Amino acid sequence: MQKLTTALLGIALSLPAIAVAQNSPQQQDKKNTQQEQNQAAMTDEMGGNTMPRHTMSGTVSNNGKNFTSDNKVYLVNNPKELKNYNNQSVSVEFLFNTDNNTIHILSASPAPTQ
Repeated sequence: MQKLTTALLGIALSLPAIAVAQNSPQQQDKKNTQQEQNQAAMTDEMGGNTMPRHTMSGTVSNNGKNFTSDNKVYLVNNPKELKNYNNQSVSVEFLFNTDNNTIHILSASPAPTQ
């Protein structure tokens, strides 16, 4: 009986060591690599890797989903960035996504008055 108790105690005390060993540096490297790949994919989706930042002035639609500049209408893929500027003239800094012809607003400010 004492041998069985000693064996069970030995197994119980070795379990935490096994659990720590499973979280090896290789697994941590895999997690970091996956996070980097996810971030790169997100940047690609927004067109960040394909085009530089641009600026232009124009008018925001009443729902912020469209931006008009020089009689050309652009679809905005993040209209929340323009929610405070509905139906107003603004200057925007943006990325142009050539895959789906949308713009991703990085910043917006009221357009200078002339």
